[in-house]
Amino acid sequence: MATTPKLAAVAALLMLASACGSGPGAASDDGDPRTLRIAHNSNAAALPVQVAMAEGIFDKHDLNVEFTKVENIGTLPGTLGRSFDVALSVPTTVIAAAQQGIPVTQVSGATIDVEDNPTAFVIGSKSAGITDVKQLAGKTLGVLTETGTLHIATKAWLKQEGVDPASVNIVQVDGPAQADQLAAGRVDAVETVMPFATNILADPNATDLGDPYLELAPELSAILWIATQDFAAQNAEVLTDFRAALDEAAEFIAGNDEQARAVLKEYTGLPDATIKAAKHPTYTTEIRRQDMQVWLEAMQEADGFTGDVDLDALVTSTD
Repeated sequence: MATTPKLAAVAALLMLASACGSGPGAASDDGDPRTLRIAHNSNAAALPVQVAMAEGIFDKHDLNVEFTKVENIGTLPGTLGRSFDVALSVPTTVIAAAQQGIPVTQVSGATIDVEDNPTAFVIGSKSAGITDVKQLAGKTLGVLTETGTLHIATKAWLKQEGVDPASVNIVQVDGPAQADQLAAGRVDAVETVMPFATNILADPNATDLGDPYLELAPELSAILWIATQDFAAQNAEVLTDFRAALDEAAEFIAGNDEQARAVLKEYTGLPDATIKAAKHPTYTTEIRRQDMQVWLEAMQEADGFTGDVDLDALVTSTD
């Protein structure tokens, strides 16, 4: 079972590996497993990675995963190639990073939103009079972050519904605190994701306004795994095995619900009731260039993004 070293310990291990002539993603001369330094936050999209560590699935694929938890995944593109090899990210961050000259690329899908299994939500307070997204003008919306896919999608949705996003008062509220903030009336609505949405929607005063992602496309990936373009090019076999391990972990999750939820609780720290009620997202390792196009257009519509980005460079070919 993989360990969870602190960043300093990871750096020390990598310095030692370099001195011995081996590095991340490469098998050492003595036949040790290939090492991947992975970072992600408490998102349920990362459950296959945690299950693959807990159940020895990475070991079966000759991979040694060194995991570091980083809640603000927006900081991760710049750490790739130095502190980490693979990190959880979102399309908007990947596009923005590329526009800033950071050479990142998607190396695996994580989840995909589909009509019968959404993972993103805008949830309103009935007592605040919010039962439709059009009613958010002049109201306070609690968001996980102002720079991620969820907020970009919500702003694009608001514009489609004739609401000026600038008319909505935005405050940042961490996922675990959103249910209490909405119930207390400190915010009139929240943008959120699974598993936090489960706890929020348990309150009869809360009403699900819809999935902002599915307002952009009938199905859409909004979270994914990335690496540097150099790492992806030099470690294609390692990344193929990484995706295979995630696929196997997704199968384990589907067939071993109780064990999977125990892993989810361990790395998210969410209450038992929330973990029990949470619906797993639809996991996928598919790399979807068409989704990057959707997100680029959403960024242009919602934020006036004008960067010149080569979308082909932002997706790793698996052929």
